[in-house]
Amino acid sequence: MTERRRQQNFISQLLQKPVEDLLMNQSNRFREIQEQREVISRGLPAIESGHGCRMGSEFWTVPQRFGDELSGITATLTQTERGNPQPITHIAQPHSTRLESGSVLSDGSVSRAWNQSQYLQRRQHELGDILREMDFNQPDMDALEVVGSNQPFTSSVECSPLLEEEEEERMEGEHKENEDPLAFYDDVMLDVELVPALRFCGELACWTGTAISHQGEVGISARLTFEAVVGESACSHLELKNEGSTAIYYSWHRLARPHSFTEARSQRYTQYFYFNTSTAVILPGDTECILFTFKSMYPGILSEVWQLHTHPVLLGGASLQVTLRGVALYQDKTADQRAALELELEQRKTKSVCRSMVYELLRNVHTPERPRSPPQLYITEEEHFLASNPNLHYHHEPVEALKRLWEQAHRSKVIGLGKAESEHITVEIPVWDLDVDHLRQVVLGLPQEDTESEGVMCREEALRQCNSLILQLHQPQPPTKPLTLHCIGLQLWRELCDGLVSEALWIRHMLGLPENNKWGDAQHEQDSCEDTDTFKHSLLHHNSCVILL
Repeated sequence: MTERRRQQNFISQLLQKPVEDLLMNQSNRFREIQEQREVISRGLPAIESGHGCRMGSEFWTVPQRFGDELSGITATLTQTERGNPQPITHIAQPHSTRLESGSVLSDGSVSRAWNQSQYLQRRQHELGDILREMDFNQPDMDALEVVGSNQPFTSSVECSPLLEEEEEERMEGEHKENEDPLAFYDDVMLDVELVPALRFCGELACWTGTAISHQGEVGISARLTFEAVVGESACSHLELKNEGSTAIYYSWHRLARPHSFTEARSQRYTQYFYFNTSTAVILPGDTECILFTFKSMYPGILSEVWQLHTHPVLLGGASLQVTLRGVALYQDKTADQRAALELELEQRKTKSVCRSMVYELLRNVHTPERPRSPPQLYITEEEHFLASNPNLHYHHEPVEALKRLWEQAHRSKVIGLGKAESEHITVEIPVWDLDVDHLRQVVLGLPQEDTESEGVMCREEALRQCNSLILQLHQPQPPTKPLTLHCIGLQLWRELCDGLVSEALWIRHMLGLPENNKWGDAQHEQDSCEDTDTFKHSLLHHNSCVILL
């Protein structure tokens, strides 16, 4: 408060203004003005309608809606917006506090001018009864103050002689309890070392009198092994017990270890072991349990070495080391799914093999193919004749005459042998195989002289006919005239013209039209026919020339 008054006086002298007119003291009564405004605002809806957000909701607020009624959302209202305002809280400074702090407002201040407003006085007069009901607790803040002193409170109490005797007896009893009963015996050994000592993982590390005698050596080495599944944590603890007579400060420091695969080593350090590495202190007789947690997101074997630094230095500077070794096991989470897939694939493989075996078996079990027709059925008579008689040429008429000669020779041979006594008996004559040698043998088997029986040929007649026909077969066939484009085009145009005439006559017949020969004389018709033939011939000749071009 003294500093505040000093600062106010300094600013007042600097600005040449009184302390009451400083800006830092103008807002002290702003809280009082806001409380009066809040009370008047709550009382206005009782005498005037429409004071608020909307007509008919002077004492509460309509919820705000975002969107339509079906798919939109409605904002939640506070207790004040629902019509349940909180009680008015009065916060102010008493007159003595303002006077002490130098924030007493002058008569010409802004706050004083607002309190003397006629509109405010008229509103307070209109809402007098309502304001007294709403703000019934109106404490006199100027008279409300707490008086205190910076001097400590002291009091004296007189005790009776009986109470003094009881107090003396109690103090003597406590003194006897605190005395060491073994202090008067020289052969008693003390359990507590009178030097700094720390039990580290069951091994005692004591003060040796120097801090550098064993520096660089490993005094005590402990090992903690962790084993956990990837993504899960494993915990272990290490105990530190102060068995000395002084407090021991300690801190942890991670030692760098040589990496076997330097090139594959990551440049970024990843933490796998978690524990409290901050500096701490162990009081004599206290035990500190340090919790180590191991967690890795990748499978593998991880290890770190941490050194415990103590103050005072124990074991002559020899290091206290803890080796943390963690084994992160890979959990095969998809073993069941892979087993199910392997079983399904094995079943599919079995089905596929069985299906292929059945198909292969059915492919071999089938009806025999239909026998093909002999190639002799597709050989023409000309090809057969040329194959049997390669030195001859095929002519249709001589070959047919040879066939008739074959039949007559067989019939004459049968009749000559007397196997057919009656003409009504049917004689089976074999079909000639178009071989001239076979025909000649049959002809040579005929009788030499003529017989009186009809239909019987003699050998000479048959040989004469056979030789004449074979002589014709020795002559080659005349070359056929090849078809030219002119002949082909001429034939096509003839077929087209004939087709047009036929279609015209058919249409005339279908439509029932009369014939053209009923008009005109015969001479005119003859001339017309001649002209038509001439026109057709010229047209055909012209078209054939066009085709040849």
